[in-house]
Amino acid sequence: MRNLFFFILICLTASTISCRNSKKEDKTVKIVQDSIPVDTIQKRDTTEKDVKKESSETLEEVLEKLAKAYSEQDSKTINTYIHPKLGIYMIYRPGALDSYVHQNSFNFSKPVPEYHSYEKLTYKGPLKSGKLPIFDCGTMKWDKSGFYYDKKSRPNELSQTAKFMNEILDAKISNTELQRLRNIESRSYRAIMTSNEHEEPFVFHVTKEGEKWYITVIDRAYAGCDA
Repeated sequence: MRNLFFFILICLTASTISCRNSKKEDKTVKIVQDSIPVDTIQKRDTTEKDVKKESSETLEEVLEKLAKAYSEQDSKTINTYIHPKLGIYMIYRPGALDSYVHQNSFNFSKPVPEYHSYEKLTYKGPLKSGKLPIFDCGTMKWDKSGFYYDKKSRPNELSQTAKFMNEILDAKISNTELQRLRNIESRSYRAIMTSNEHEEPFVFHVTKEGEKWYITVIDRAYAGCDA
């Protein structure tokens, strides 16, 4: 009987020790889990970028695309290079003096001025950097043919036209607007594509806005000859 009592006592003691050890292990696991930094759990792969910055087109690439689009009368392509806020200025000569209209889009079927339709041209590339062609009002010809842009100077035809419109036509263009035009020109380049084969030229300006180049001027009063 005594032996049975000691056996039961030994079993109860062993059971109590086992239970305590189990609770101790559970507590240890809980402490370990609670001590894991949150940012080490399912950490994101920071090597992947959600947004990739697109590389901008170069000035030369944009000039060539615009000249080809104009030659082929591709309004859609030209309109993709018109900035929604800057718009596009069409310089023309309705009489003895230059004038301009400001538009937010370009359409070959709606020429400016209305009586001077757009001709389909032959692309005169490749593009060359250098002094721009000069139109001779005596011979009514250009001093050279081809496609050129001048990266050493900035155009002023737009602001000068606005100035003349104020002085001669009393256009009432504000000083704020004149300064805005000069600011556009300070970020612009002028390009001329022409030939002496009785084709009209394509004279235009491109302006850098942000990281991109946009067409801002088409100059159809390029010659500067008196009427």
